[in-house]
This record gives sequence, structure tokens and C-alpha cells, in this order.
Amino acid sequence: MSKVLLKYIPEEAIPLVSSWFKEYQFHLRITKSRTSKFGDFRPAFKGKPNRISVNGDLNKYHFLITLTHEAAHAACWEKFKGKVLPHGVEWQNIYSQLLKEVIGLVSFPENLLMALKRHLNKPKASSCSDPNLYKAIKLYDEVENDHIYLDSLNFGELFTVNGKKVFRKGEKRRSRYECEEINSKRLYLVSGHAE
Repeated sequence: MSKVLLKYIPEEAIPLVSSWFKEYQFHLRITKSRTSKFGDFRPAFKGKPNRISVNGDLNKYHFLITLTHEAAHAACWEKFKGKVLPHGVEWQNIYSQLLKEVIGLVSFPENLLMALKRHLNKPKASSCSDPNLYKAIKLYDEVENDHIYLDSLNFGELFTVNGKKVFRKGEKRRSRYECEEINSKRLYLVSGHAE
């Protein structure tokens, strides 16, 4: 398994991640790219072990952070057997502890390290729910990243997400922007760090 992991995570993290397989009893499946999620946890069911899936197209840092997130779900399941909220205080504490261990072993680039340390204070349900962390992670994608984030556009500018529908940027509502889809005139709330 270590040889397989070497393709997906920084080498320094392999001993720690390998110990999670034994401690939290999960099977890892590396999947094709999914736009709806980066990773997933499924508890043991009908004789099958806990299962974690992580998108195989993530950069090494993103894969490791996502795997840590999902391993925290496995650890939380082993400890509480589903009696706590999936991203509740118990999960946040376990995730923070696992992430601190990862930070102690891996030589992260300085900007990503700072974003991870801020992320530790109040972990979100997903790395893409934390705009600072998400943007720091995306800098290390192997594909040249020439994307522009919605929060850098001016009010009223037109944009498209995934080259499909065209939107007009509107007012900010807490953490998302109210954007009008041009053809239908429907309003959507779009994250400021949408590419």
C-alpha cells in the first residue's frame, strides 16, 4: 500500500497514514474526478469494512488533507458509532488532532502551512468550504491554474462556471454572492471562491 500512496501523498506522511489503516480499519478507494466531492466516508456495513474514497486527480497536498478529513470520520465512527453529528465537535476535535500530526511530519509550502494552521481553529466540513485553504491548495495543482475566482470580479461582471451557464455577479450575502443566470433570470447563491 505504501508504494501506491507514494503517488498520491507526500512521502513523509506515509508511515502516519499507514497507521490509520490499521487503527481505524478502513479500505481506501481512489476514484476518478468527482465534481460534487473530493472524498467520502462510508461506515462498515454487512461485513464490509469502513470505506474511504478520495479523488485520484487531487494534488498531493489536497489528497492528503482530504484523506485526513475522511480518516477523522473513520476514527469518529470507531469511537462514537454514529451517535454524533458528522461534522460536529467530536469530529472537529479528531480531525484537528490528525491534521496537527500531519503538519508535524510534512514539509508544507509556507502559504499552505499558514492556511492549514488557520483552518485548525475551526475546521469546516470540506476544504472547499474554507476559501483561504482552498485557494492555497489549488496553487499546487499540476495543471496550470489560470482560473479567476468569483470574489475577484467586479459587481455586475459576467462569468461562467465550467463553461456552461452565464451569470452576472451580484451582491454578497454573508459568504456567497447572489448571481443571476442570464437566460433564465433565476438567482443563485455562488461561493466567492468558485472558479
